[in-house]
Amino acid sequence: MDIIEELAPFSSDPLGFVLFSFPWGEPGDLEHEDGPEQWQADLLADLGNGLVDFATAVHLATTSGHGVGKSALVSWLILWAMSTFEDTIGVVTANTETQLKTKTWAQLAKMVFRLFHQQMFG
Repeated sequence: MDIIEELAPFSSDPLGFVLFSFPWGEPGDLEHEDGPEQWQADLLADLGNGLVDFATAVHLATTSGHGVGKSALVSWLILWAMSTFEDTIGVVTANTETQLKTKTWAQLAKMVFRLFHQQMFG
């Protein structure tokens, strides 16, 4: 089975994608983690549950503090979309260009190197 076939079932399951695609519990940065934080897992599951009808927009919002994993969540969503939907095009915004460069893009780069299928992006 090739990578695309392995990832295809996750097109409507972002939480499953995150659990499958990263080395949770294995030696390295994630060895003491078994998956996303509960609030992240809940949001990913809610998104997946909202994807039963692709004609209807999914609206989600959450509150959070500093350093709780927002950039990680955004990175997972970007990688999920790019990995499971052919020709994905999207827009990512932040309050400032600096925030986009130092938080979002930096976290995305870090997550790409953790992916089991990182060769798709290089």
